[in-house]
Amino acid sequence: MAKKIKKNAENFSFSYDIAESIVNYARKVSEEGLTRGSWGNISVRDGGYIYITPSGFPYDKLTPKHITVVNGEGKKVYGELTPSSELPLHIEIYETRADIHAIIHTHPVYSTIVSVTLKEIPPIVEDAVMILGEWLFVSEYALPGTEELARNAVKALGNNHCVFLRNHGLVTVGENLQEAFTATLVAEKTAQIYIEALRVGTVSILPDEHAKLLREKYLKSYRQK
Repeated sequence: MAKKIKKNAENFSFSYDIAESIVNYARKVSEEGLTRGSWGNISVRDGGYIYITPSGFPYDKLTPKHITVVNGEGKKVYGELTPSSELPLHIEIYETRADIHAIIHTHPVYSTIVSVTLKEIPPIVEDAVMILGEWLFVSEYALPGTEELARNAVKALGNNHCVFLRNHGLVTVGENLQEAFTATLVAEKTAQIYIEALRVGTVSILPDEHAKLLREKYLKSYRQK
């Protein structure tokens, strides 16, 4: 049974369990070195509400009480802290992708290198194709925290599970936090493989028809529900 703290705003009930899961994954993100300090943000959609990490708050000090909650229009309904400045990005993704219920934004080294040097990563390894998508794209640049960045990110994301933000970092999505976090790890590994492969020489790319089959297999039968 989920532990809840009742609040009056919009008859909203705060889920301690959801907030705790966000805190746990924030710690995982820090432990994996995927971001530093207070950079990056994590959210979960629950019905018509979005639980999200606060702006400028270090992950190592984060507790469930620090998680903020907004409605679909971005109005805060729970929490004393300001929601992440990238809230528009999270709202835009949730409005566009009904299949997505968790988002993780990080600044890993290799993914950020991709964001400043490349336009895309082709289908080069099977796990990336299955978990992330066939071709992985870098969005057009926009200032952080803006509606323009949100729109650019959603356009480049498409139906994939990751997008590289130009000169910025990485965003991954999933049905839940576990899937989004796995996508983060796979995206960073794939970015590293591609960068190192380009340094060696010619890169072997999976045939389009095989990439399509691998992606469909993951979405339809392989992933855990």
